[in-house]
This record gives sequence, C-alpha cells and structure tokens, in this order.
Amino acid sequence: MNKGQFLTEIVVGLGLLVIILGILAAFFGVLQRSQRYPNFNQAIAISGFEKYRSALISLSKTNWNLINSLASNTAYYLYASGNTWIIATGTETIKSGNETYNFSFKISDYTTSTIKFVTTTAEYLDLILEDYFLLPHLNVQ
Repeated sequence: MNKGQFLTEIVVGLGLLVIILGILAAFFGVLQRSQRYPNFNQAIAISGFEKYRSALISLSKTNWNLINSLASNTAYYLYASGNTWIIATGTETIKSGNETYNFSFKISDYTTSTIKFVTTTAEYLDLILEDYFLLPHLNVQ
C-alpha cells in the first residue's frame, strides 16, 4: 500500500469526522436553547402583538392627537376601559399559569409627523421579542 494514499485516507477520514461532529454540535446547541424556555407560549406573544397593533390602528383613526403626543423613548401599554383604549406608561403583565409575560410599546416619528414607527415588545424571562410596524394618520371619522 502506498504511504501517500494512506495519509490521504486519514486526512479525508478526519475531515468527515470534523463535519459530522460540527453537525452534531449544532444540533445539540439548538436542542439546549429550546430547553431554556420549555414553558414559553408563542401564542400569547403573537396575540399580544395583534392586540397592540389593532388597538393602535383603532386609536390612530379616532384620536391621532393622543398618538402624536406620546414621547418617543417612553414605554407604554394599553388597557381597555369600556369601549375605549387607554394608554398608560410602563408595561402590561400577563399571567398564564405560572408564567409571566410583559408587553409594552414605544412610538417614534417616521420621516413625517403623519406616520409613526411602533415597536411592540414582549418579554418572557430573559427572552425579548419585538414586533415593528408603521402607523399612519388615517383621516377616518
């Protein structure tokens, strides 16, 4: 057997081993990250984002001056009072079993004062999810 061929076979074998070990390491890394948040309920985060989006769109139709008066670096949350949405400073806490989710939004101008850039944030433990959307001033009565 040729010594050069044997060396090539060893190098190819080690290369394949490194590729297989890399794939396994990536798989176990994903598995470990998924176990960090075993009780995270994605549906709660999505429904919170949808609630904030629809409420802010509704407010932009009925009370643009309120939206326009909000400070840009302050965290706000929404709550319903009767048939109207109320904006308060701080974060909203939602409990689901033993799990706690915090929601808030921040608002800023986007190129003109008739369009706002909204960032909605959902927090679960040290996991932070954000949703972004543009909120136009709609002249709907």
